Amino acid sequence: MKPKFLGIVLCAGLALALAGCGQHAVKEDVKKGDYSVAVTVAPLERRVVERTVEILGTLRGWEQVTVGAKHPGRVVKVLHDIGDRVKPGEPLVELDPVDARLGVEQAESKYLGELVKLGITRKQAQEYVQKYGISEELLSGHVADDAIVKVPSVVQKRVAREKAKYNLDRQRALSQRGAGTVQELDDAENELRSAEANYDDAVHTARTVIASAVAAKVALEQAKQTLLDTVIRAPMPTLLPPGMKDAGALRYAVSRRSISEGQMIKEGEAVCELVIEDPVRLWCQAPEQYVGEVKLGQKVRLLTRAQSAQPFEGLVSRINPAVDPASRTFQVETVVPNGSGLLRPGGFARASIVVDAEASAAVVPVEALVRFAGVTKIFVAENGVSRVIDGLTTGREGPGWIEIAGKLPQAADVITSGQTRLANGTRVTIRQPLADEKPRPPAAAQSAQTPAAPVREASSQ
Repeated sequence: MKPKFLGIVLCAGLALALAGCGQHAVKEDVKKGDYSVAVTVAPLERRVVERTVEILGTLRGWEQVTVGAKHPGRVVKVLHDIGDRVKPGEPLVELDPVDARLGVEQAESKYLGELVKLGITRKQAQEYVQKYGISEELLSGHVADDAIVKVPSVVQKRVAREKAKYNLDRQRALSQRGAGTVQELDDAENELRSAEANYDDAVHTARTVIASAVAAKVALEQAKQTLLDTVIRAPMPTLLPPGMKDAGALRYAVSRRSISEGQMIKEGEAVCELVIEDPVRLWCQAPEQYVGEVKLGQKVRLLTRAQSAQPFEGLVSRINPAVDPASRTFQVETVVPNGSGLLRPGGFARASIVVDAEASAAVVPVEALVRFAGVTKIFVAENGVSRVIDGLTTGREGPGWIEIAGKLPQAADVITSGQTRLANGTRVTIRQPLADEKPRPPAAAQSAQTPAAPVREASSQ
């Protein structure tokens, strides 16, 4: 047993010695440069790409408004329902106008009564108001004075004052000739003072009548407006979308109806909700790190789940100058034309803000990348040996290519196969791809199909 066991041990030791000699020989060959790895290469390419910021947001109408009643009343007619399109200023709901019409007649009768006291016609009063407006000059200026002197009661008191003055002058003349008594002179003076007081009182009363006439005029206009408000109309917007000069080109869509015919509604109660569908706005939150990149007028490409195959284009229209301290984001608003009506307010959308349309990027085949322990690197062939370039970051990946960034040379042959057997400084032999290996078109030839852009994503609730 012992000789046999000894023979086995000797054979095993001989095998290990031979293996060690072989490994030592391989290492010696590598050091001498006799060992090389066959690899394939592709050029490091540079081209113009787009840089985008990916965002998520909510679609809103250009304007969304809840229309309410200015005055209480009973609904007698509903003219539009959900889904109808209406023009600005078009009637939506009609309220019972009987009480409002009676209010107009009552205010008008009071107004006419004040004009009768002043002795002027409606046309004259309207001319005064149009020329001077409701102002202090209308109540106490020369316009009021010209009207007051023509008021019958003022004319009467002025005549009485002039008569009393004439009697006083006559009595003074008689007294100077010794024909009148002292009592008669005193009576004439008292009569003049009384006539002057009566005249001043008539003038003040006339001014009060003018003020009452103005108040009655305002009450009449208010009653007329109340009558007009019995017809509830779509609002007339003053803030128009970019490029639109006439509000008549806008259309509201009825998104909700809150009342029915015969219903009694209160002041301010909502009757319907309207939304302008074309254009729409996209509201989203962008991370604070892109404050310096997102700017007004930048192009935005937008996709929705309902129209995932059809992108829409818009422009950045507003940027909130403040950053939300809670989320560290800032609000961005995009205006998107929606003539087809495919974008629905309230819907969810994913968009890409083009922050740089002509950025330079380096592109390599996907298989050239080597990722290990969180490090991304590539190998390049230089003078028959491999050199590693690590610390790389990647951008968007396309069909067969990927964007990389880091300390890259201007030109290089990037190794696309055999990287797992390479180290920095390994000798390489460049070979042609085998017949069964699928050739890949250059990345530049595919750039027209899919733009390379880094993925930068933000969300908006």
